[in-house]
This record gives sequence, C-alpha cells and structure tokens, in this order.
Amino acid sequence: MSKHTYNEFKITYLRISLTEACNFRCLYCKARGEDFLKIEKNLSVEEISNLVKVLSRYGLKTVRFTGGEPLLRRDIEEIVKNTSPWVEDIGLTTNGFLLKKYAKALKRAGLKRLNVSVDTLNPEKFEQLTGGNLFKVLEGLETAKRVGFKSIKLNTVAIKGFTTFKDIDELLEYSAKNGFHLRFIELMPVGELPFFREDRFLPLSEVQEYIEQKYGKLIPLQREGSKASKDFYLPTLGIKVGFIKSITEPFCEGCSKLRLTPDGKIHFCLRTDHEVDIRKYLKDPRSLEEFIPTLLKLKAESNDFISKKGFGWFIKEKTMVKIGG
Repeated sequence: MSKHTYNEFKITYLRISLTEACNFRCLYCKARGEDFLKIEKNLSVEEISNLVKVLSRYGLKTVRFTGGEPLLRRDIEEIVKNTSPWVEDIGLTTNGFLLKKYAKALKRAGLKRLNVSVDTLNPEKFEQLTGGNLFKVLEGLETAKRVGFKSIKLNTVAIKGFTTFKDIDELLEYSAKNGFHLRFIELMPVGELPFFREDRFLPLSEVQEYIEQKYGKLIPLQREGSKASKDFYLPTLGIKVGFIKSITEPFCEGCSKLRLTPDGKIHFCLRTDHEVDIRKYLKDPRSLEEFIPTLLKLKAESNDFISKKGFGWFIKEKTMVKIGG
C-alpha cells in the first residue's frame, strides 16, 4: 500500500482517548466534580477504525488507547479488534481497576502493550491521590501478566511531598519481582487545576540520582515508541526504568504524534490549545482521505509554532481527562 506524506511529513503515533469518563479521581488529571462526557458523544468503533485505516497510509505505526478510563467502554474489545489489522503496535493506558475483567479478551483482540498508572504501592496514599482501590489494580496487573502480556509498564507521576524514597524502593522492587518496566513521569500542569503548585513539582533528576546512589549505575537504552521516555537498564534489579521529563527535558523535536479526543477533535500537542474537529469526516473514508493532507500541514505548522515559542508551557483550557492522558 502506498504511503502519502505532506512534504515528507508523517504521522507515526496516534493516541485515541475513548472516553472522558473515569472511575478514579486523580488530582492531577481532573477537577473533583468534573462532569463525564455523555456516552452517546463518544466516537464509534467505525469512526475510530476509519481514521486508523486512512492514517496507516500516511505512516501510522502505533495506536494507543487512553481516556478517561478506556476500559469503561463496553465495546473496547471490538475497538481493539477492528484497529489491529492496520497498525504494527496497539497499546492501552489504564488505571487498571477493570483490567482483571478485560485482560484476556484484550490480548485475544490484538492488544500488545499495557501501561498502568501506579503512583504508589501504599493503599492509603493511593486512595488519597486517585480515589481508587490499589488492590483491584494489583489484581489486574497479576491477571495481565498471567494471560501473557509481555510489555507491561507502570507509570508513576513523581510529586514532591507525596513521592518518597520508600515509594520509589517499593515500586522498583515490585517491578523487579514481576518483570515490569517502571517509568517515572514529571508532573505536567495540563489545565488549571488547584493541585498544580510549584512546590509539588519534583524534577526526575532527583529520582534518577537516588536510584543510582542506592541501586547502581543506570545503563542508557535506545528510545522506543513515542520516544517520550528516556529508558535505562538497571542491572542490580534486572529491569528497565524510564524517565519522562516533560518539563526539565522536553522531547518535542520531530514530533509525529497526534491526539484524538473522545468527541472527534485532533489535538496536536499538550503545549497548545489548538485543535481541529474532524468528526464530520470520520464516517466517510473518502472525505477523510481528502482532508488528511490539510491535517498533516496543520501538524507541521503546530510543531514549528511550538518550537519557536518554547516548551515551558502547557494547555490551560482543558484538563488531561478531556484530551486523553
């Protein structure tokens, strides 16, 4: 199948937020009491698969499903199944609460990678930050491992005054025991939430320094996937450890990623409020195909604008749950 580009520009990575609805209330993701998107506004299986199919002819290799909580979509298995023929890699980011229920079906449908948000292994702290049940998440992770997922990553947002050395130790040891890839993420102030204060920002250089002091040298690895994470191998524990330094070391150069919101808007970057509503094209692959060159042009222009303005700012108008975490 021929590949199309706009001035050699390709989209290789697409994050699709399937719903704004979430059964957790993470303080850095959404405002307490923030309304859910009504289910009838979410994109259909057909709309999602049409976009993936068309973009696969423009260089798309990887799709990641996010939310909200994507496992709240009752048609999640069908979505994955209808997407998998068109790309090389499909991943899903989840809070893990419903993973025990869906892991086997998702593996069967063609899902290859799982990212699960685990900011601490302390049940009380976990509930304080997320409003969720840690034990349900751990059950989900155990099930995912048992049914054969080979790529399971734990995503840990580092927060000053919350993330302690004990948290880091426990997460490292748990990951080593289970063969998981642990990734630390700098707190990104997406949306104007009360939680975002300067005194809560923890540079990942401090986490990395602590790990190397206690566990030994981290060996750099080649960046994979969206290349957001700077990954290392930790020989003393035999695991991969990654650092997503969105604030202190932006990784925006050459970005070929798009984000699709649950109601059909393309968001170009977390550092701009600029978005384009493409829902009217998603039912008709022919009109969608005709629009793609315009979309690629807009993405290239967005990259250029962000590069010139600088990387020290983020979206203000929407919270992460409304864009797709």
